[in-house]
Amino acid sequence: MQILKAKDIKADKQTLLIYAPPGFGKTTLLGGLPGKTLIIDVDQGTSVLQGNEAVDIVRLDPSLSDLPQVVEMLQKKNDYDNVCIDSLSELERAMLTAYGREGKNDGAPEMQHYLKVQYKLADYCRRFRGLSGNTVFTAWEDLREFIAPSGEKYTQARPLLGGKSIDLICGLCDTVGRLVISQKDGERYIQLEGSSTVVAKDRLKKRKFCKFEELI
Repeated sequence: MQILKAKDIKADKQTLLIYAPPGFGKTTLLGGLPGKTLIIDVDQGTSVLQGNEAVDIVRLDPSLSDLPQVVEMLQKKNDYDNVCIDSLSELERAMLTAYGREGKNDGAPEMQHYLKVQYKLADYCRRFRGLSGNTVFTAWEDLREFIAPSGEKYTQARPLLGGKSIDLICGLCDTVGRLVISQKDGERYIQLEGSSTVVAKDRLKKRKFCKFEELI
């Protein structure tokens, strides 16, 4: 058992989740992370990074059969400053599709598959979080309507993940940010302050907003 003094703990790496609607430039921004970056490309969107010498890309097979190999390789030796999964939303859907093909519901996922994917996705996120260096997840944005105890309706922006996966994965991350485009200057910012209408947090620096290049 190891006992640490809180005053001596240093945040030498981070686990981040950045979400936004498709087309907001999440993948492009990953190419600007400091240091050497590996992007695990699930939704085939890394063509926008062609010519970027600081980025290596792994394009997963649609069956995801090579995903365990990638994780095991990185756990043995990780030479990257940043490992990114782009995106968790598509990874979740691809896992459900893969299980559905093996099931008995004419290719559609069965109830047991949703529970299995919830567990497997969180397990993969924990394994990526355990790597040396920073881990960056992306996800698509979902707008969900809720009713407060007072009866008031409100819409919440949140990562597009099913079931309890959103709570599990957001809990594993130091930072959860919503990528927004400012109407004042047209620049991209990361919203880091959570509220009833936005799922977000900045566990380490307690910021409300920052530019993407200031995130890490």
